[in-house]
Amino acid sequence: MANILKPDRTVNVNGVTVNEFLLTSHNSNNIDMPSDSMEDSILGVTIHNTNWITTAEGTTPAEQYTRVTFNGNMGDVRVHFYCDDVCAWQNLPLSLSGWHAADGDGDGNRRTIAIECIMSPEYNERDRKSEDNCARLAAALLNQYGLGIESLFTQKHWYSKKNCPAQILPHWDEFVKKVSGYLEALKPEPKPAQETKKLYRVRKSKDDAKSQIGAYSVLDNAKRACPPGYTVFDENGKTVHSVPERSYAKGTKIELKDVTLYASSTSEDGTKKSGTFYLYDGAEINGRMRITIKPEYCGNTPIGMYVTGWVNKADI
Repeated sequence: MANILKPDRTVNVNGVTVNEFLLTSHNSNNIDMPSDSMEDSILGVTIHNTNWITTAEGTTPAEQYTRVTFNGNMGDVRVHFYCDDVCAWQNLPLSLSGWHAADGDGDGNRRTIAIECIMSPEYNERDRKSEDNCARLAAALLNQYGLGIESLFTQKHWYSKKNCPAQILPHWDEFVKKVSGYLEALKPEPKPAQETKKLYRVRKSKDDAKSQIGAYSVLDNAKRACPPGYTVFDENGKTVHSVPERSYAKGTKIELKDVTLYASSTSEDGTKKSGTFYLYDGAEINGRMRITIKPEYCGNTPIGMYVTGWVNKADI
């Protein structure tokens, strides 16, 4: 029985079983290895085709191609993945360039991940399964690096004399559509837009956040909390309610309800009054203001004849 390779780990990548056997960690045969880094410079995925080969019992062509490479029998070809109808085998770390695009130090070799898709010209069911695994793997790699479908390349793109991937090129557009579909499926579902909670803010002006004295989800509550000189704004900054700045000028009409009326600015005792009054002169003394019962009395003298009494400014 052939000395079949054992992967260091096996993972499922977008529905494809990927067996990792990195030649950089397993090079007991001292085969030549690429050494150029692709760290932070990957610009796409390059698709290749290679033919089916006869395999040993208990393995797959992707493993056997990896084993042939490991044994030094693949010349100077070094790819990141071999993919067949059963699984894929990873040969190189994704941070390391390969030797696959035939463009020397060009972007194909130095900046793309290589997938060798094992197929035949017959394009039978086995071939289509291998191609589907390749498409799934390519989509996962594009998604991993935040790349779009425009970052999917053929080897022919890098080296026009090579008609590769020979089995996929005749229907390349269909293959691109398949990869694109798998790529779209990997994108996270868009989160439903959260409904913005309506808040009514009580401020002096829309942009004066420091003046805000409250934010209410119920408009009536915001209106009740809105003092003179303030405005209620909705979540869009639109004015929905405003209370004008209170005037304490001479002659200002005021409505009192059960407010204590004092004989002077310093009296401690008074009597409750309700009704319509007018500010006698708009002057504040000891926190109190004089009122009168008629607008024509405002400012008239002698004061004792026209002033009805004093009320606390805070009660006006």
